[in-house]
Amino acid sequence: MAARPADTNTSPPTPGPRQRILEAAMRLFARYGFEGVGMQRIADEVGLHKSSLFHHYRGKLELAAEVFNAAVEPVVEIMRPLLDQDPPSIGSLLAVVDELVEHFSDNPDAARLIMLVITAPRESDLRMPNPDGEKTFVEFYTIVWTWLERARKRAIIRPVNLRQTIINMIGVTLFYPAVAPEEVEVCGPEPFSASARKHRKRELHYMLRGALEPRDED
Repeated sequence: MAARPADTNTSPPTPGPRQRILEAAMRLFARYGFEGVGMQRIADEVGLHKSSLFHHYRGKLELAAEVFNAAVEPVVEIMRPLLDQDPPSIGSLLAVVDELVEHFSDNPDAARLIMLVITAPRESDLRMPNPDGEKTFVEFYTIVWTWLERARKRAIIRPVNLRQTIINMIGVTLFYPAVAPEEVEVCGPEPFSASARKHRKRELHYMLRGALEPRDED
């Protein structure tokens, strides 16, 4: 008797309810903000009864914390190799920036959500909604700070102000993917096409080299 052929179906598994809730919440929070989205709206987006959401999450803050972690953790993983680099080099930093361009081009909602949390008023419920969210953001911040500090001590970069440089780097990396889907008049109808990504990488290289590379007067 002939053997049955192996199952060649490689379709990805259907996301479970918790994953679908997470993905819907990220889309809605990124577009309408934390205050503009209630649990009922998320339930409607997923196609579940509102009570089902509370089976998975105790409330909107807990859901927001997980959404924020889901947005930041891939960014931390992309940046983590900078910690092991010795000596640090601007070329390696730019390679990480290239990966971030690709990541945020594929996930503009994540860029918008991170910008939303970073710029939220200090008294906002969305500002670091739980210790896990704060820990993830601190790790993100620490990687950038550590790389800049090591590179500055070795004169690989200029003697820049670290805090201001981090703010500037976050801004130039996140702002475009966060606003591009909505600013068609400015960014064009295909802001994440292959040519747009290539151009974005080139522009970021120019910006960061201009901001960080040592100059004669330094």
